[in-house]
Amino acid sequence: MRRLPLFVVAASSAAGLVLASAPLGASASPSTSAATGVTVVNVSQSTPSGDVLSQNETALAVNPANPLNMITGANDWNYNDGCALNTSFDGGRNWSATLPNGFLPGITKYTNDPNVPGTGAYDAGGDPTIAFSPDGRVAYYVCQAFNFTSPYQIALLLNRSYDGGRTWQKTGLTRVSTGSGNGVSKGSNGQFPDHENIHVDPTTGWIYVAWAQFNGHSTHSPVNVAISRNQGASFTVTQVTSGPVRNNQDQRVVTDPAGNAYLTFDNGIQGGKGTALYVSKLARGSSTWSAPIAFGTLADPTCLFPPTCFNISGGAFRAGGSYPVPAFDTKNGRLYVSYADIKGTYSQTYVQSAPATDLRAWSAPKAVASSPGDQFQTELSTAPDGRLDLSFYDRGYSTNKLVDLTYATSRDGGSTWRRTRVTPSGFDPSKWGVPSGGTFRPFIGDYNGIVSTAKTAQLVWTGVTEPAPYNLDIFAATITP
Repeated sequence: MRRLPLFVVAASSAAGLVLASAPLGASASPSTSAATGVTVVNVSQSTPSGDVLSQNETALAVNPANPLNMITGANDWNYNDGCALNTSFDGGRNWSATLPNGFLPGITKYTNDPNVPGTGAYDAGGDPTIAFSPDGRVAYYVCQAFNFTSPYQIALLLNRSYDGGRTWQKTGLTRVSTGSGNGVSKGSNGQFPDHENIHVDPTTGWIYVAWAQFNGHSTHSPVNVAISRNQGASFTVTQVTSGPVRNNQDQRVVTDPAGNAYLTFDNGIQGGKGTALYVSKLARGSSTWSAPIAFGTLADPTCLFPPTCFNISGGAFRAGGSYPVPAFDTKNGRLYVSYADIKGTYSQTYVQSAPATDLRAWSAPKAVASSPGDQFQTELSTAPDGRLDLSFYDRGYSTNKLVDLTYATSRDGGSTWRRTRVTPSGFDPSKWGVPSGGTFRPFIGDYNGIVSTAKTAQLVWTGVTEPAPYNLDIFAATITP
C-alpha cells in the first residue's frame, strides 16, 4: 500500500481518451538475456526520453482458455495514480500501451490527462491483483482505492472484463471490503486492508480475496478472506487469526481440485514482522477456517522496509522480504510454500511442502539455489504435471551489488532445481524509486507475478529503464522449462 501523498508528473495525452479501452500496441525494444536466451519485454514501454513514470508491484493473470491472452497490473505512479493495466493476446510478445490509458477505470478521480476526469471516486489506487474465471470468459481485477485526507476512506474494489482485458467497467465496481469493526473500510486510526490477493478456484469458479486487516495502531491484525460464489457480484467475509498476537499479514489463498482452500500467512510474534509461518484450511462449502498451524519459524526474516528495517547489505530500498507464497500441486496433492530467510551470510530462497491430507507433516526447509548474494521477493507457481516454477530477485551475479531476476524450476517435487538468470543486466534498487514529495523513494514493489502453464512459465517483475531515478517498469518473459 502507498501511504504518502504523491508528487505527480503530468503525462501528455490526447483529449477525450477512452478510459475502458486498452488498444494493443507494439512492445518496446525486446532485449535478449545473454545468459539464457530468454526474450525480455518492456511492458511499460518506457523510452530514454522518460515518457513513462514509475510502475511497481507487478501482478499477472493468464487466460486458462487461451494462454496467449495475459493481463498485467501494477501500482501506476502516472497522473491517474491508480492501478496499471496492460494486456497481451500473443503470448506476451506485444502488450497494450501504458500511455495514455493503460490503467484500470473506476478507481481514481483522474486520468493521465489533467483536463479529463476519471470515472472513480478516490485519490489513488494500488496493490493490484488479477485472475481469470476457469472458462476464461471473465477477468477479475482487485485494486485498493484510498484517499489522502481525513477520514482516509479506503476500499477494495473488484472490476471485471468480459473480453480478455480489452475493456473494463467504468462504474458499478463491487466493493469487496465491507462492514464495520473488523473488516472496517475506513483508513482512520491505522485501520485499513492491505496487500490483498485474489485466487479463483479452477474447480468451482469461486473467488477468494485475502487481505490483512489492520485495526488501529499497535493492535491485533487478523487476516480477512472474502469469498464470492456469483462471479464477484457479492462477497462474504470470513476471518482467520492465530491468537492474540500482532501483525498477521502477507496472506494468500490457493485451492485443491476438490475445492478446499488453503491460506498461508506470516505472523509478527511479539511485534516482529514475519517470524512465523502459518497455514489454515477451509473445507469446500464451509465458512470456518481451521485453527492455523505454524509450519515454520524463520531464522532472520528478510525485512526490506526502511526506515523500520533493512537487514541486507548496500543502499536501503523497499521490496518484498520473507512473505510466504503458496502453490498447490494438483498432480501429487501437495501444498508448497516458498519464502526468503537469512540463515547465513545472505538472504536465500527456501521451499517447504506438506501433503494436503496432513498439514502438520511439512518437509524441512530446502534452499533452492545457494547464491553468493541476497535473494528475496519469491514467487511460486505449479504446472498441471507437477512442475514447480519459481522466480526471485537475486544479487548473486554481481558480488551482491546489483539485483537481477532468477527463474528456477523443479520436476521432482523440489528435491533438485535448475535455475537461470532472466534479466540481461542488474540494477541498484537504492538508486531508483517512486515520486515522493518532490524527490524519489526507493521502492521496487512488494511482489512480482508468475503463472505456470502446461508448456511455459510466464513471469512479470519490476525493472528499470533510463533515465534514473523514476522509470521503474513492468517487464515480462516467457520461459519454456
